[in-house]
Amino acid sequence: MANYRILLLGGGSGGHVFPLVAVANALKEKSEQNGISLELMILGEGKFIAKAATDAGLNFQSILAGKLRRYFSLLNVLDIFKVLIGFFQALWHIFWFMPDVVFAKGGYASLSGAFVAKLYFIPLFVHESDSIPGLANRILGRLAKTVFISFASSDKYFKTGKTVLTGNPVRKELVSGDKSTGIQSFGLNPNLKTVLVLGGSQGAQRINQIVLESIVLMTKEFQVIHQCGESQHKAVKAEEDKIIKEGQGEYSDTVKMNYKLYPFFSEKELAMAYAVSDVIVSRAGAGSLFEIAALGKPAILIPLSTNASRGEQITNALEFSKFGASMIEEENLTPHILINQINSLLQPEKYNTVSQNLKTLAMPDAAEKIALVLLTSQS
Repeated sequence: MANYRILLLGGGSGGHVFPLVAVANALKEKSEQNGISLELMILGEGKFIAKAATDAGLNFQSILAGKLRRYFSLLNVLDIFKVLIGFFQALWHIFWFMPDVVFAKGGYASLSGAFVAKLYFIPLFVHESDSIPGLANRILGRLAKTVFISFASSDKYFKTGKTVLTGNPVRKELVSGDKSTGIQSFGLNPNLKTVLVLGGSQGAQRINQIVLESIVLMTKEFQVIHQCGESQHKAVKAEEDKIIKEGQGEYSDTVKMNYKLYPFFSEKELAMAYAVSDVIVSRAGAGSLFEIAALGKPAILIPLSTNASRGEQITNALEFSKFGASMIEEENLTPHILINQINSLLQPEKYNTVSQNLKTLAMPDAAEKIALVLLTSQS
């Protein structure tokens, strides 16, 4: 019996990469359950997806990808050549793999492979994480057989009848961390509430800044696990050292004991961080939001401003705020507002209500739903 082949397309940030891995894992599981001989390959751009594919034991092929910028930049000229090279690389890799279906996670790294799939008349399926689709997925949505969406409100951006509401795929390993192991691993006091601050793979400068401004007050009341992003770790660590030095004999011991700084988390570390957290402070990318919803953890969302994005994070956060998550826009962010919001969410009655409400938003079987459609699309 010939192998059933599925090509997965993606790259860039964790928001595009991690759901792709979740779908790949679900495909392997579903194919085994249904006796399907499955062969998977990931085609994409960047070190991030290369590492994620390797860690997941998946066949990975790298191609160049040009970023879609809506503003003038000399890099746009260079990226034209990247797109052309990436297209021919995709043409080559897809010819030799020749999948039965192609699944694109969206983003600029998916474009070349998706266009080639259409040239070869291979059915294309696309997933959109955010409430407002990016430019790449608006283009790919026209070529796709089906567009899987995370928010019902995204339906209006695509052709009628083409979308399927699945939610955003979440890796099962992230929502099954062990709390007691996490407490020991992070060196936490089990009697103190823990605030987890997530800066994402790239880091969130404004969030990092406000945490540092708040850290003396925060560590008097809570433990803080702060993932600041690899590119910003050196600067944040230097500021932490400065705060500790200035607080000798007053608050330095408390900060050292209750503030835990990390550049980035592995999957296992993030699962433990989620397990030990009581409140999560995060950007409002769809990946993080659906992980938070699956966990039922009350959250404070600080979306990217419209100056730095197309506004999808604000819309994502507004959707989640209807279910009890707190939203603070960057320009309104101060240490006292942040701490007040944390204390508000930690009130027992509100905490339980918000937790239950957020769980109703979660669609923990998103990856399985997508996998089932991909595996049966030829039948």
